[in-house]
Amino acid sequence: MLDRRDIKTKARAHLRRHYVLLCVLCAVSIFLGTEFADVTGNAQSWYDILTGQETELDLEGFFEEPEEAAEEAEGRLFENYSKENLTARREEAAAQMRQMQAAPAEHTALGHSRGVLASLVNSVDSGHLYAMGATAISSIVRSERATGILLIGGSMLFYAAVWVFIRNMHAAILRRAFLETRIYSRMPLGHLLHFKMVGRWCRVALTLLAKEILERLWWLTIVGGVIKHYSYYLVPFIAAENPDVKPFEALTLSRRLMNGHKWECFKLNLSFVGWRILGFFTFGAADVLWSIPYGVAADAELYTRLRAKTKGDGMPGAERLDDDALFVHPDGETLRRHYADIVLKEDLTDNPIVDLTPVQRFFAVNFGIWLGSSIDKRIYSRQAGLRHQARVGRMELDGLAYPQRVNRLWRREAAALTGKVSYLMPATVWSLFLVFMLFSMVGWIWEVSLHMITHGTFVNRGILHGPWLPIYGGGVVLIAVLLFRLREKPALEAAAIIVLCGVVEYLTSYLMERANGMRWWDYSGYFLNLNGRICCEGLAVFAVGGMIAVYLLVPLLDLMMERISTKVLIPVCAVLAFCFFGDLGYSRRVPNMGEGITESGPAQAALAEAQPARYRVWMTSENG
Repeated sequence: MLDRRDIKTKARAHLRRHYVLLCVLCAVSIFLGTEFADVTGNAQSWYDILTGQETELDLEGFFEEPEEAAEEAEGRLFENYSKENLTARREEAAAQMRQMQAAPAEHTALGHSRGVLASLVNSVDSGHLYAMGATAISSIVRSERATGILLIGGSMLFYAAVWVFIRNMHAAILRRAFLETRIYSRMPLGHLLHFKMVGRWCRVALTLLAKEILERLWWLTIVGGVIKHYSYYLVPFIAAENPDVKPFEALTLSRRLMNGHKWECFKLNLSFVGWRILGFFTFGAADVLWSIPYGVAADAELYTRLRAKTKGDGMPGAERLDDDALFVHPDGETLRRHYADIVLKEDLTDNPIVDLTPVQRFFAVNFGIWLGSSIDKRIYSRQAGLRHQARVGRMELDGLAYPQRVNRLWRREAAALTGKVSYLMPATVWSLFLVFMLFSMVGWIWEVSLHMITHGTFVNRGILHGPWLPIYGGGVVLIAVLLFRLREKPALEAAAIIVLCGVVEYLTSYLMERANGMRWWDYSGYFLNLNGRICCEGLAVFAVGGMIAVYLLVPLLDLMMERISTKVLIPVCAVLAFCFFGDLGYSRRVPNMGEGITESGPAQAALAEAQPARYRVWMTSENG
């Protein structure tokens, strides 16, 4: 008999020691929609009720109006609409459009009905994206049969890749983090890539896939689904401890561990009902900030106790649960044997090899900007990488963090990569400028492509006329430079990214509207938005994207730039700078605006003002 009260007491203590990290990891699960996705549904349901967005719209008979008559009315409208009248009434029309309710959608992504992510997922879920894809492919191959084959094959590959190798994998990553932090006081960021470092990412993905398929099949019998849900309950923990376990071997081990304990596990889950009810009445806040990580911590404690019991009883297959360092601190002699080189690395990194001037050191240490020669930068960067390895190794040697080298699957060559590409390395001015240009262009391509998919027309997005959206590139560079000192503290880095991006996006929206009299984006109707200028979903995307950029993409890009001669790099930067700043000066006098570019372009605002209310509602929902 398991002591449920003691399990929950230990779980609360575990959660308090690593509160921020574990809450963030659980929030990522909610964001991905892999687990606990009902939290966002509860929040959005309350939001819709309080804002009155559940009111149904009467659009019956609207589309019965002859198309020719509608086109003729629009033509007369624009002929008689003077420029002065348009300027005077544009803002009033745009305000009315923003206040209109969007038509209720049949499907919502993670509980949201608006936003880039929601629009993309909902279009897939409702079949709208399939229809657009079918039309595009059919026009290329000119064969309905070939179009069907390509769509089915492409859909299967896309869903398989995202579901198996990204979404489901987070379940094992989350459990691994909870197991590591259960007895260790620190968890380096690189440990989240444990399955990649030991070369078992695909094996774990297949294990979780097998669990998902079998459990869904058992749910067809209803009663069997309930039983097998608890039989396979510990599969993610087993894969997290030993990713080398084969899929059906993990299922068998879970059944044996849970044999005779399914009812106890059910009662443990039932004891969290009060917290989930509180989460419903707090818009999901109690779930995100306490009950969900609390529940996973309790599951980790449950797994630990069942594992110890079955290993003590000599359960067949228990020897495969062999990562004892997750549950008991290894002795000092074992750690010293595996980490004998750490002292040498610390000696090599204590004294700087490259002599920097006070100005160079100030910018390198505080902002991650390198102002010295390229040769010195390579030496400095390698030393920074070794310093990071030594710092993590010292934490593991001292028993503060899980000792990865004790794991039998640990690979020295995989760990050596952190000495070549480190998020603590400074970047040159040229690299940062090219990062700015690259992310600005990628952002422009993303928004133009999204508009083409949604509306079927090409629109040059943004206030500038060139193929760049500087808010994307500028955001990445600001994060990389201003928050460089926080990179060794990922939780603070993520929080700072949200604050910084929120301030930058809000001020950019406000200043652009003051200067040009209209908005280029409007988040009115999004869940938790502030004056329509920023919203919770957008800031969450910025946080995830910003973390990926500064911890992975920017260091990789900077490493690539090191291989390019400055004789080539500087002229390329000069040409790009000339084009960009020339466009900036021209667009200051003649901003890029119009329908599809701004949230309240002249044609769109005029049409919305003149048409009946139900037509304005349709335009609002179609143009977002």
